[in-house]
Amino acid sequence: MSSPNRTILILGSGPGIGNHVAAEFVSRGTFNHAILLSRNTARLEEDKAFVQSKAPNAKVSTLKLDLADLDSIVPTLEKAEALAKEADSPITTILFNAARVYLTPILEAKLSDIELDFRTTNLALYAVLQFSIPRLITLSQSSPSSKPAFLVTNSHLPWDPYPDFLSLSLTKASQRNMVQNFAGAFKGKGVHIGLVSVEGVVEPSKKNLNPKNIAEKAYEFWEGGEGLDVRIQE
Repeated sequence: MSSPNRTILILGSGPGIGNHVAAEFVSRGTFNHAILLSRNTARLEEDKAFVQSKAPNAKVSTLKLDLADLDSIVPTLEKAEALAKEADSPITTILFNAARVYLTPILEAKLSDIELDFRTTNLALYAVLQFSIPRLITLSQSSPSSKPAFLVTNSHLPWDPYPDFLSLSLTKASQRNMVQNFAGAFKGKGVHIGLVSVEGVVEPSKKNLNPKNIAEKAYEFWEGGEGLDVRIQE
């Protein structure tokens, strides 16, 4: 493996998939910097401490970002680029892990909630892709060994929707479609664009659907460098 001067950017950090993926990537020695983004600053500090505990020699940075505030996305990503430049470690891998998970009887779902969900997980995803993909392609051309990748946490809901998760089912289906479009549009450009499909509720006690195993599978998916998705099932 080439130089470990790589930064992983986590959009939607948290005490589950987000912080475990960051910890997995920097603890392997192939990444030396993680940037965690979330709207919850208290949780960001907890996530930073968790990642640092798994990889004491890595640099861990945090930035506040509310993905529903679409106008704040590009300025925050520019700040992330500046942090990566300071660390002399380019952003080579991005994990988009944002989602709002809640149960609602199908006829009681509020239009305002569905609209917010699409802003947070779909419009925001498009904004991040617009900003990041040209940069990752440029990186792949100048440094193919950096293995640029854009990964999106998804689920089984696009093909197996659950009525009481109507909004989540809708947004995940749209996310999958968007990633398929981008993967097709930029095939052969040196950037791995794919989905980490977590097919069920994540719990530490589960054999496969636990945060550590999901993080390991995400790393293996990045390392493999190809394929539309990795499916993780219990």
